[in-house]
Amino acid sequence: MGNSVMPISASSVAPLGSLSAADQRAPIRTYAAFGGFLRSEIEFPELTPAANEATANWTVVVEHSHPSWDGFVAIGERKIREEQYRLWRCPTALRLEYSHAGTFDLLSEGRRIVWYHRPDALPELVRSIIIGPVIALALELGGFLCLHGSAVTIESTAIAFLGPKHYGKSTLATALTTAGAKLLGDDLLVVSPGPPALVCPGVASVRLWADMAAALPLDSVCNTRIPGVKTTVTGFAEAALAAQPAVIDAIYVLSPVAREADGPAVRRARLSRTDATIALAHQTKLPDSLVGFRAAGSQLAVAAAVAASVPVWRLHTVRDVARLGTTVRQIIEWTCQQ
Repeated sequence: MGNSVMPISASSVAPLGSLSAADQRAPIRTYAAFGGFLRSEIEFPELTPAANEATANWTVVVEHSHPSWDGFVAIGERKIREEQYRLWRCPTALRLEYSHAGTFDLLSEGRRIVWYHRPDALPELVRSIIIGPVIALALELGGFLCLHGSAVTIESTAIAFLGPKHYGKSTLATALTTAGAKLLGDDLLVVSPGPPALVCPGVASVRLWADMAAALPLDSVCNTRIPGVKTTVTGFAEAALAAQPAVIDAIYVLSPVAREADGPAVRRARLSRTDATIALAHQTKLPDSLVGFRAAGSQLAVAAAVAASVPVWRLHTVRDVARLGTTVRQIIEWTCQQ
């Protein structure tokens, strides 16, 4: 496990590259995502369609043969209950192997993505792997910090919510969007460390548990719900989406608390720069055990650069849908006061 992903430069963020003409021949659909364009043989209902004439930053192709393992060496792995990720590399590619969705290769410095077709894989899961950890690998090769979170803009500045699964990141971002904020992205946040630190627009959709999808006034901001393990909420109105990178005003690391009859619905505590750096490093989309120690060290350096210019708060929220409106109003008030 001594190998690692190509190190990231915290001081110089590389621009998103474009594909060669050869890479642009096969894909048949083009989407806007993460400040660039993805052209794909796989349909992505979660993404915003774009003109096929747009110059693609990434291309996704489907390969129906079995992958060759010649020359690949292991970098790291991650286990989450019954799920397992493994990351491999060879001189010309990175390979992400996922126990429930198959094998994904990154070629041409992350610009070309190959999925080796697996008939038993859920299409929803394959798509989430591609626009989650696979794209995160490609972006980190370009010097971006990829965080596990959701973000919106309020009065043109961004606020982000970070935390593990089930902590309410997507719920908060969606609730704020229904209250007048603009959605920047869900699940994967792409941060240019700056200064100033910026969040790039991500996926124009959110994935919510069914009870939250039913509780929120989604019809006011979007028109499409796709059932699945989670409900994919998409078709957002243009006025509900942030289309340009936004300066980060605050980052909230979520810390849900049990329902308290007399306590506030939400409270926050600012983290020191050291604690903020550690908190950001812990919320990267690609964990240290997967990408290797050298890449993890580079991620930490970029996290420190972000923490140096952006306030990072621990956000304690009560897990009670009846108090969600109070939480949203308080977050908006904090943002407008800063």
